[in-house]
Amino acid sequence: MELYVDIADIDVIKEIAQYFPIDGFTTNPKIFTQAKQSVSVLMAEYKKYADENGAKVFVQVTGSTATEMFEQAKMLQSYFGAQFVVKIPAVKEGYRAVRLCKQAGIPVAVTVVHSMMQALVAAKAGADYVAPYVSHIDNMGADGVGCVAEMVTAFRNGGYPCKVIGASFRTVDQIKNLAVCGCQAVTIAPALFDALIAHPATAESVKGFDKVWSETFGDKQVSDLLPK
Repeated sequence: MELYVDIADIDVIKEIAQYFPIDGFTTNPKIFTQAKQSVSVLMAEYKKYADENGAKVFVQVTGSTATEMFEQAKMLQSYFGAQFVVKIPAVKEGYRAVRLCKQAGIPVAVTVVHSMMQALVAAKAGADYVAPYVSHIDNMGADGVGCVAEMVTAFRNGGYPCKVIGASFRTVDQIKNLAVCGCQAVTIAPALFDALIAHPATAESVKGFDKVWSETFGDKQVSDLLPK
């Protein structure tokens, strides 16, 4: 499963990348409005980080027509290069933009997906990713994880190479269940990363190891006891 950070702050991305094997990061218009730095400064930092680390960069278009979306996608790809994936919303004009982008060789993620049929049409149009909003789907009274599982199955059965990148999570269990059903990618808010690996039993076990070690060997470390 590919892991992406859903954030605009490059320092947060770098901090998470020191501990977690992330594949890149995703942004959206709302995230940019909450950023501490200007968008142009962020874009330059994204490019530098992506070039140095081989990370994928997902940026969403802000145009409302297919032509506007396509023109923005071309400019963004020209700037970021091979690591770039354009995010296009799952609206009528967006589906036309997907086809234009694919004809131009631009990787596409169809985003703000809330139904199986939105995802299927996107896959058939040539999208490389679809991004269902899991918690949003739950809030509508449907089953977000179940909806993703249907997408994974439908794409496999239909022979579509499109990947599902789950988004909008509240709990680690949602992410776990997506991994079990075969979802190929997730994009996660920074606060959830530590929760992915946290477990009270692990913390208690490590505490026990530390206690018995220090009682026996004091301040020495295991590397201090190597033969001289």
